[in-house]
Amino acid sequence: MADPFLADTLNIATFKTIGFFAAYALVARSLRWGRGAALLAAFVFTNANGLMVQAGHVQLQSVALLPVAMLLATAIGQAERQDRRRAACVAAVALALLMAGWLLTAYYMAWFTIFFTAVFVLCWMITAGQWRPRSLLRLAIRYNSIVEIGGIAFFLALIPFLIVYLPKIQETGGQGYQAALPYLVQPLDVINVGPSNYLWGWRLRLRPEAFAGGEHITGYGPLLFGLAMVALWWSLARPTTVGDRQFSGVLRAFALAIVLCWLLTLQVGTFSAWAFVFDWVPGAKGLRVVTRFQLFLLLPVLWIVVAAFRHRASEWAQRRPLLLASTVLLLIAEQFGSDVPVQISRSIDGAALRAVPPPPSACHSFYVVAARRDEPVYVDAARTAVYPHNVDAMLLAELWRVPTINGLSTFNPRDWDFAEPHGASYYARVAFYIAHHRLKSVCRLDVRQARPWRFVS
Repeated sequence: MADPFLADTLNIATFKTIGFFAAYALVARSLRWGRGAALLAAFVFTNANGLMVQAGHVQLQSVALLPVAMLLATAIGQAERQDRRRAACVAAVALALLMAGWLLTAYYMAWFTIFFTAVFVLCWMITAGQWRPRSLLRLAIRYNSIVEIGGIAFFLALIPFLIVYLPKIQETGGQGYQAALPYLVQPLDVINVGPSNYLWGWRLRLRPEAFAGGEHITGYGPLLFGLAMVALWWSLARPTTVGDRQFSGVLRAFALAIVLCWLLTLQVGTFSAWAFVFDWVPGAKGLRVVTRFQLFLLLPVLWIVVAAFRHRASEWAQRRPLLLASTVLLLIAEQFGSDVPVQISRSIDGAALRAVPPPPSACHSFYVVAARRDEPVYVDAARTAVYPHNVDAMLLAELWRVPTINGLSTFNPRDWDFAEPHGASYYARVAFYIAHHRLKSVCRLDVRQARPWRFVS
């Protein structure tokens, strides 16, 4: 079994591997658009600049499950068209289990997947003229077994998620819209690759005031964004010239869904249509960082680019090989930069936490004042007051299998007040929490003391 630091890296590597091979299989085998296009799409998707910059948020790497979900969705459609209902139902159950498990472990990307699917289905119904009640009834009758079996499997598998999510959303009320405002997509965020990008970072360094940092660095390289704009235009204006004629309706609906989702996340001045999503779409109040939707949209964007340019790429390979080669190399090159968001040292941080003596056997739970003698500054004083001791406590609790009242989450309990561990009121705040929840045998950890552990209740 790997130690926690190595396990974290292996976790990302595992998702990257799943994402690469699933994206390749989606393009090459499921859609049959060619191995070259599949390799390029899989490589860019796996090594995208935004995912690299945001690698500190490990849950975002679960976007690698999106091509798996798309593979299952296309398998349902293909099996249904071939009148293989049993295979379609099996794929529907597999997709239901995947989505339910994904929601439980990495909410953002799973919710984005469900939301985008709903928008796509709505766009397809409108563009294909299937929005009338009679048409909807015919579809319901045609796909009734698949929808019923998949739906039942999804709702049963969703029970663990609901058991965890509903009490917490009831306790906290979810994210307020004000909390999401700083994280809406700004117009330049669509090409914000960060100042550390090797190919385009100089543009951002010339005008740093024009580009936001942090969570806003989720954009695409200008070349990919330019190709996406052309592909979206072709797919919406003349879809029959982009791909197979029988596929043109799906292509137009897919392109329209991408555009609508982009516009919904965009903030222009003080206006954003995300306010509508926030108020009316179930689960939207569980999200704060809306800019992460751009990371989700990467695969749909690559999908639409491949669909639009694959025939032209074949022509360029024969007539303009240098143009094709340079385009491919630029698409790959604009994904890389020098930013290293994850700055955890397995040797330094691991040694510091291994040096902490375990709690007494009679200790039922604990809290941390200091888990390290020399606590490094985390970004700034405000974050240092919140993160180091709470994060160390969570890791130590996992290592020792002893609960901690410390910790940090998107949704903290209403009476969570465990910042500033060196402040004069820290012990009083902890004591109030212990008394309020009637906790017994709680220990206090402060490695700066001669006796690190002390019982407080």
